[in-house]
Amino acid sequence: MEKDTGTILRQQPLGEHGLIITWCTAQHGLVRTAARLARKPGSDLSGQVDLFHECELLYRPATQGDLHTLSSVNLLSPRLELRSNLLRLRLASYMARLLLATVEPGTADQDWHKLISGALDYVASSQPRQAILHHFEKRLAELHGLYSPTQAPHHTLLQHFQHLPAGREELLAALAN
Repeated sequence: MEKDTGTILRQQPLGEHGLIITWCTAQHGLVRTAARLARKPGSDLSGQVDLFHECELLYRPATQGDLHTLSSVNLLSPRLELRSNLLRLRLASYMARLLLATVEPGTADQDWHKLISGALDYVASSQPRQAILHHFEKRLAELHGLYSPTQAPHHTLLQHFQHLPAGREELLAALAN
């Protein structure tokens, strides 16, 4: 069994009652777990696993592939403030998608977890602004070793990774208002 702390960045359905949950963890980087009964009413995981929740998780490593089996979670922070404002939620979602698009699964570096966890905590407690996204992109480029003060960080990321998640320009326009 592996024990770690992580933030939920993505959820996908798995059968009738399950979820595939993608975590950014402190010790193991991006980790995908199968939570077979997470959507079943009365499940131990019901209400514990949702986007942007920070949890302590216990999982059984996969013997083949990269889909581990989630055994239990202990909710540390639900970050409910992110759901109080659509713009906060959009900003948090974009940052999560950007991290997922640029970080390889299994890259065990605590800095990725610190970046996304700190960014989500900040967005949850602050007024959403363009500067938050720009700072996140800069830190992401720095952690990848790509940052150059002569080029906008999102351009650097785009050149290196070939694509960024859709909706950035619309998000920036909404944050400008």
